[in-house]
Amino acid sequence: MTDTVTETELIAQLSSIKKTLDYAKKTFHNVIFLNNQCFYLFLKQLECDDGSTIGKALDQLEQCIPFALTDDSFSLFLSSCQSDSYEKMEALRKGFIESCKNDFLLHLLSISEQSQWQHILETCETLRKKNRKLFLKNRKEKTE
Repeated sequence: MTDTVTETELIAQLSSIKKTLDYAKKTFHNVIFLNNQCFYLFLKQLECDDGSTIGKALDQLEQCIPFALTDDSFSLFLSSCQSDSYEKMEALRKGFIESCKNDFLLHLLSISEQSQWQHILETCETLRKKNRKLFLKNRKEKTE
């Protein structure tokens, strides 16, 4: 695990993603995608205000994103647990994470009230703090 982002960076990145998604909703309201995967591939290529893409921002925030288990992500998770090959297990793990990022983006798109947005910020901040504590604990154990 690498060092986690700061609270300010977290809020800035999430706000940038949300602003970009809100713009995309207004601009691309008449575009139809074949499935959620195509939609996700489109969304993660959108450029945010800072020149980064949504996909890169999600990569930076990966440890702060709440993962929801859907049928697809749960299936990928179970497949990775049952895999005999490290390479296959790693590919399935990455697929699971991408599926969860997709679900997170779809959830962000559905937010319509400030209270929902505030809940997302609080949840991500809680995860950020927990991961920060784990990072510091692991770092301390390695130096001892």
